[in-house]
Amino acid sequence: MEEHAPRFNLSIVSSDVEVGGARLSAEYALSDEEIAIAHWWVLINCEEVKYWKELHLYFPEVDGDLEYHNMTFANYFRTWMDIIKSDDNPNWSHELLLLAMQPQQARVYPTCTVNGVKFVSEERDSRRRTQNSGVMAVGHGLDYYGVLHSVVELVYAEGMKVHLFKCRWFDTGAQSMKMDQYGNLSVNTATSAYEDDPFVFATSVKQVFYLDDFVRGDAWKIANIVHPRNIYRAATLGVTIPGPEADAYQEPNVVGIHDVATVRENNVKHGRVLRIRDEDSTFIDVDPNEETDDDSDDELRHRLPDINSDTEEDSSDDLDYEP
Repeated sequence: MEEHAPRFNLSIVSSDVEVGGARLSAEYALSDEEIAIAHWWVLINCEEVKYWKELHLYFPEVDGDLEYHNMTFANYFRTWMDIIKSDDNPNWSHELLLLAMQPQQARVYPTCTVNGVKFVSEERDSRRRTQNSGVMAVGHGLDYYGVLHSVVELVYAEGMKVHLFKCRWFDTGAQSMKMDQYGNLSVNTATSAYEDDPFVFATSVKQVFYLDDFVRGDAWKIANIVHPRNIYRAATLGVTIPGPEADAYQEPNVVGIHDVATVRENNVKHGRVLRIRDEDSTFIDVDPNEETDDDSDDELRHRLPDINSDTEEDSSDDLDYEP
């Protein structure tokens, strides 16, 4: 077995992700709401949860109501995993039970190496001579460009870790993204969008270099997707590679991307509103700690559990988030 092989058999758990740098200060810590959103985002994008997600969506109580589905699925999934673990259901696994229990910690880091490619947070990148904070995520018919805000490590029970990037996405509207006759994509980095949808799996993004667009000027940057070559897993080669803090050669950081305050001011000035990336559903507020009367196991087998129902066992699983 490889030294860094994952202990958990879920598609969202990867051994190719290695966080680096000292954990960020309380200023970067996720709020309880952000942790709930991050956990919800992990659930709806986990391939092994797809069966349960679709089953829940067409329950009589839900009846295809996407908003109600989003609001209730996390608690439904947790209760269901507890109930059927002794039923030999082929769609149940111990890892899914750990995932359903919600993260015990949410750690935030400034750097991350994904399969040999180093990513650095926007704030730290601004103080470096190289550029490693640009990111691109593939959507449904639309690619999303932005910069890395921070690396989030969700720690579930038994040490199961899921790594997310919290990103600041640029606006994808026609007035904010332009393609020239040579196929070069220019992005207006003074805009922002999808502020309620900042998360993406660390393993699903590509790195981008942003170069000055001398034709459009100002905040317009040409996005160049990085295509790493000759990158192999160290365990496969039997060698040790530099850790996350080691500096690899990158393009000079000649780009002045506007900071968050400037972007927000620009958005207000031009009347822009927040949007959610189209491949994901709308987020709504969920309070996982609000208690209601518990239902019996027999009733839960045939009825959708209440969104806010807690079991006695949950009281021992209080989240211990570290800044």
